[in-house]
Amino acid sequence: MTKVAFVSFRLKALDGVSAEAEKWVSVFEEWGCEVHRVAGYIPNAGEYDHEISELSFIDPQVESFTAKAFDPAQDRQNVELEYALLEQEIRRRLLPVLDEIAPDILVAENIFSLPLNMPFTVVLCKYLEDANIPCFAVHHDFHWQDPKLRDCVFGELLSNYFPASLPNMQHVTINEQSREELFRLTGVAATCIHNCFDFDEPRQPDEFNSGLRPELGLDNGAAMFLQPTRAIERKGIGKSIKFVEDFASVSGRPARLVVTGPCEQGYEGQFDHMCSSSKAGVLHVPNWLGSYRNHPAAASPYSVRDAYAVCDMVTFPSSREGFGNPVLESVVHRKLLLVADYPVLEELREFGFQFLALDDRAVDRAVKMLEYPQIMQEMVDRNFEIGKKHFSMDSLREEMAHLVSSAAIPAMD
Repeated sequence: MTKVAFVSFRLKALDGVSAEAEKWVSVFEEWGCEVHRVAGYIPNAGEYDHEISELSFIDPQVESFTAKAFDPAQDRQNVELEYALLEQEIRRRLLPVLDEIAPDILVAENIFSLPLNMPFTVVLCKYLEDANIPCFAVHHDFHWQDPKLRDCVFGELLSNYFPASLPNMQHVTINEQSREELFRLTGVAATCIHNCFDFDEPRQPDEFNSGLRPELGLDNGAAMFLQPTRAIERKGIGKSIKFVEDFASVSGRPARLVVTGPCEQGYEGQFDHMCSSSKAGVLHVPNWLGSYRNHPAAASPYSVRDAYAVCDMVTFPSSREGFGNPVLESVVHRKLLLVADYPVLEELREFGFQFLALDDRAVDRAVKMLEYPQIMQEMVDRNFEIGKKHFSMDSLREEMAHLVSSAAIPAMD
């Protein structure tokens, strides 16, 4: 039996990388593989899940080191000592686990993309080099896309490991723009495999999720705008709040914005001020929804898909994304989507999708579509058919099969 090890900072969690990794996991399991997860955080860990706290980027020692590594004022010699101690500890804990699994394939999720735990990346790279195991390095983001990760004490580590380039490593990006950018900046070639979604069973309003809106304090007459993102500046929360305020004023309906993700450290004050001063009610429910129903890490029995099912509209005025899962998730659930232009969105629009642009006419258009649902239905039905054709799980299976075949892995033949 082929053994596949997924390795990341966190897996099976409530973040986008975890969600996409689980789709790949499901395909490998369909093919009869034994799948292991190795990460710093794995909620509800099972038999083949291996949690090693030092692999997480929020481990206190790792977080402290990373902050110093991207602070040019730090004395390099002192930071090097911290690095050496962390690398030694990660090596001591990680390598025995990988040796015990003895994977035939290793999938590294964002490990060679973002320098959030540099010793972990270096240890994993040396392991892959020594063991000569085929590796798929999946890149959801790159460090040069984040201003906070551009000025590093260890510039040579950024050059050598983010991404690394090994004969047994194939690179995968989740959009064409990143694939082209990766090659232009580093000379590393990659395959683009877009994030994919389950179009076969989109969640509908049902008896189970009928209690979601009442639990949030929303009556039947209120409009529910869903922003299924973290509360960070680039997600455009302020724009969503202003849009919901204007919608309530123009439509005469009470309206609430529901923000589902946690708030980024350092953004709490600004976010709290926006929420408290808003004329429209903002409901911030971090970690309240799971990636599936009754998720052990969620505070409610509902999933994100339940929130999509019962909301009136999805807001996503982000300025930068590696992909932007809410775009396709709104398509799957046939929901009207409000978006601001970010670079990868243009790539998605080329498939023929139609969304509600955040401009001076956005509120009037949204009011009209919610008042005349047949207009909205035509748009969301057309988006659904486009999405099913290009971004379904069947598409993922085909692209993964081609990727594995091109790696010439004997165990998969």
